[in-house]
Amino acid sequence: MKYQLRFGGEGGQGVITAGEILAEAAIKEGRQAFKASTYTSQVRGGPTKVDIIIDDKEILFPYAVEGEIDFMLSTADKGYKGFRGGVKEGGIIVVEPNLVHPESEDYKKWQIFEIPIITIAKDEVGNVATQSVVALAIAAYMSKCIDLDVLKETMLHMVP
Repeated sequence: MKYQLRFGGEGGQGVITAGEILAEAAIKEGRQAFKASTYTSQVRGGPTKVDIIIDDKEILFPYAVEGEIDFMLSTADKGYKGFRGGVKEGGIIVVEPNLVHPESEDYKKWQIFEIPIITIAKDEVGNVATQSVVALAIAAYMSKCIDLDVLKETMLHMVP
């Protein structure tokens, strides 16, 4: 099965690292995977995104197709507003409600879930810097794109 996912945020939030971990985990599962990152020259605070394609078959075009993305997760309003348009109608979007503010029309177009990723990272994991790992776990669980044990193993290998 083919999955097209997008993680959006701001530089410094670990969005691109999360995409790298997910793509690597898919490859470890024996599937095809690509990730393509977009970011500004601004080191921190600029909008960033990473698109991840996972498929059981050979991937002939290594970029997500705008308007066909199945799942998006955003931890910053800039990333959300700049990159949500690529999600297909009826697709799933997960947002950090403390930082992302969807417009009322967005709720009609997409399935939007507000999950307090930063609060979970701070209160449950004990470190706000783990927000990208928390976001990745939420994305994997909700999209069902990867085996969670393989993801955990890959995560522990790539992020000590």
